[in-house]
Amino acid sequence: MINKHALKAYKGGTMLKFASVPLKLYLIKFFAITCCFSIGTAIAQEASSVPVPVTTTRRGTIVSTKQYTGHLEPEAEIKVFANIPGKIVEVNATVGQRVAKGESLAEINSRDTVLAVIRAESALSSAKSQLTSTEANAEARVKSQLAVAQERSLTAQSQLVETKSLAEMRIRNQLVQAEAAYQAAKESIEKSKTNAEQGLERAKVELDKTQLDYERTKSLHEKQHVSDSDFESAENRLKVARTRYQEALVTADQFMEGARHPSVEKTKAELEVARKLVEIRSWEREIALAESNVTQAETDLSAVQRLVEAKSWEPEIEIARSGVRQAEEQLKTAREQMSNTTIKSPINGIVETRHLSIGDYAQSASSPTGKPVVTVMGVDVLKAIWNMPVAEARRINSGELVLISTDSGIRNIVGTIDFISPTVNSEHNRVIVHATVPNVAGSLSHNSNLKPGGMITISIKTGERKNVQLLPLQAVLHIQNGSGTIFTVRGSAAHREEINVGSIYGDEIEIISRLINGTQVITDEQHRLQEGTPVSIARD
Repeated sequence: MINKHALKAYKGGTMLKFASVPLKLYLIKFFAITCCFSIGTAIAQEASSVPVPVTTTRRGTIVSTKQYTGHLEPEAEIKVFANIPGKIVEVNATVGQRVAKGESLAEINSRDTVLAVIRAESALSSAKSQLTSTEANAEARVKSQLAVAQERSLTAQSQLVETKSLAEMRIRNQLVQAEAAYQAAKESIEKSKTNAEQGLERAKVELDKTQLDYERTKSLHEKQHVSDSDFESAENRLKVARTRYQEALVTADQFMEGARHPSVEKTKAELEVARKLVEIRSWEREIALAESNVTQAETDLSAVQRLVEAKSWEPEIEIARSGVRQAEEQLKTAREQMSNTTIKSPINGIVETRHLSIGDYAQSASSPTGKPVVTVMGVDVLKAIWNMPVAEARRINSGELVLISTDSGIRNIVGTIDFISPTVNSEHNRVIVHATVPNVAGSLSHNSNLKPGGMITISIKTGERKNVQLLPLQAVLHIQNGSGTIFTVRGSAAHREEINVGSIYGDEIEIISRLINGTQVITDEQHRLQEGTPVSIARD
């Protein structure tokens, strides 16, 4: 406030000289206070307004749905048996464990299958070695056979030429030699006969002489003129002389008239054979045999030549290769058998039940008394199952999408209809419908925690309206009988308006009344508002 005394002096002029400087300061203070009052008034007005969030209507497509109640089931529930019977030595699966397709669940005793693999590997090694040897030697062996056949053919031809030129001469020479041998044998026998007769005569003379000596010695011995030893000597000489005589007699008897002597008979027989060979011209048979040998050698040579021309070693090599392939198949089978000792999960899923333990004897599914090792439940894809009236089922098709919600609060799970039963329940006039529901991270369901057996709500699209005017549901108050209340912002003030509304779709409501484009509708803080309440638009 300006000082009264100063103002008075200013008006009267009496204090002008002395108060000029203080007056200026007072004027400045006056204008400053005036400005502050104006700004304060504006700030006070601003502080009294309500900050509110606003939106405008949007145009969208409205999808109408109908809901059904159903439940979830696993896509698969597989009882896993042993591939081959045997004692369980290891169990890797526990109830509730998530397993991947091909993951080991249990192990069967593999001793016999391991031995079978070792034997098959050994057989394959032998087959490969045989193939290597065959590839290296088969062609050389056939060509070696060709060289041998060529040599035999030349030898046979040479023998034929030799036979033609020498066979007759050789056979006739054999006859001459046989005749000479027979004559020599006869002469030898005659000489031996003469020697035998002479030997017999000498033996007879010796025997007679020894006999006389013995008798004389005996007489003297009886008279005791000779000793016993002299007598025994004379007696022994007589025995020897008799033996020699008998031997000479036997030898001489061999040459009696008509006696057959082996050496003579042998040469005589050989002579007869030689004469017969000449008589029948046996050399011609030798020539024929030599010609036959030539023919056979040429036939063999031709056969080997055909083998060479046909590359006969190639089929042999192919047989060896076939042996390798067969051994490889046997090894593959043996390894598969060994692999079958590992009981693997057939699907991605969760171990629901374990039926057998270590030490139990597992059997294959073909056994009438066999028990499964474990039961695996596939939960990566579930089946939503529900029933619906026949008339409504006619409006849906396989491949269409449905939205599923669970009792546990999981919403907007996407399923695909994959089965509409062709059979109608006559009692209720309803049909069974299935939909597949992915249940892995990254799927349309965006969830991997769905549980089989849980109750679900299935929403199926029944219609669609486009270009519908929509507002957030919280922007409309007092919704009743197709009408509601909204607050709009005009001129920095809230204004209450009654509007007509349609159906609610999730978090939005259909606005039937026409609102001017760009109308700002308040979406919150309506409890603080009345008609004309100053508002300010809240900024994010």
